[in-house]
Amino acid sequence: MSRTGRTGPSSFASLGRDNHQGGTSMNPVNIRNISIKCGHCGTYQTLCGFHRREEWNVYVYECENDRCDPEVTRTLVEVPRELDEFASRDPEWRGGRRHAGAEPE
Repeated sequence: MSRTGRTGPSSFASLGRDNHQGGTSMNPVNIRNISIKCGHCGTYQTLCGFHRREEWNVYVYECENDRCDPEVTRTLVEVPRELDEFASRDPEWRGGRRHAGAEPE
């Protein structure tokens, strides 16, 4: 839980919300439409892990190079489960073998 008492990411206030024309509605978030760029080396990170935490889907991104230490530059993107369009297509999805280390069937 954060200092504000919320149980999710501090930036959730703007994630998936559409405030056009004075209304507030929740828009789906598709993680495949988001690019994650490393602040250390400047390259785009690759999806390498996925897990669920409470009401959140957590995507893990890392650099695929020898310059960045994953323990330092790893990025976690938390998406509210009810808004996660990508993971909701297959509720049993565990991240895929290639990118998220899921066990082969």
